Amino acid sequence: MRQKTGGAGDLYHQETRYRREAMSLGGLDWGHQPSPYKEFPDSLKRVPLMPPLQQGGKPLWETIRQRRSMREFSEQPVTFSELSQLIWATQGITSRAWGFEFRASPSAGALYPIETYIVANRVEGISPGIYHYGVKEGQIVLLREGPFGRDLSRAALGQEMLEEAGCIFVWTAMVGRSKWKYRERAYRYIYMDAGHIGQNLYLAATALDLGCCTVGAFFDEEIDRIIGIDGKEEISVYLGAVGRIH
Repeated sequence: MRQKTGGAGDLYHQETRYRREAMSLGGLDWGHQPSPYKEFPDSLKRVPLMPPLQQGGKPLWETIRQRRSMREFSEQPVTFSELSQLIWATQGITSRAWGFEFRASPSAGALYPIETYIVANRVEGISPGIYHYGVKEGQIVLLREGPFGRDLSRAALGQEMLEEAGCIFVWTAMVGRSKWKYRERAYRYIYMDAGHIGQNLYLAATALDLGCCTVGAFFDEEIDRIIGIDGKEEISVYLGAVGRIH
């Protein structure tokens, strides 16, 4: 069968190209730059993360060599210490300089549009539920309590590993943070940012002898509903399952 050409993806790629003769000369509206942090009501339960290990561990080259996508997990839980380390390795603040708070994964323009949600299936020390990572405070905020692994599995085209994993990272994007500077080309950078974060999760999980598999196939609106986002100003972009290996 002949493949259809000229679809939305092709059009988007063409329309968001940088062309020297069409570059905007306008400056940035610094007074209306979106905040790089998402806030939640103080009434929600907050759990401080454990301090991350920043020295020692498995050598980098060995970690890269061992990295694989693992889709089968045991019923043994992920520890809270391991979860804390994984979160820090993906989006934790690693340096503060020149008014910026730089994170473990790079971001175009240091705008950090990606938000991290954790769906805890089996994590020692915390209840099953949906949590949001508060980057600035180094804590997770409980948004909804209960088991959501099966719901995520259904939303991800029936991928059972999302129900079997100890925890699932759900990455969303606050689109306006990037569009403030990059306009329509922002979506390119958003997906690049998500890719950087996903690779950091793989490497951190491998270094901790945990299994990891990222997921890009899911029904967007169903993931949006589970996490509780609008799917317009904040969109679901990527998932990452982590669990203990058999």
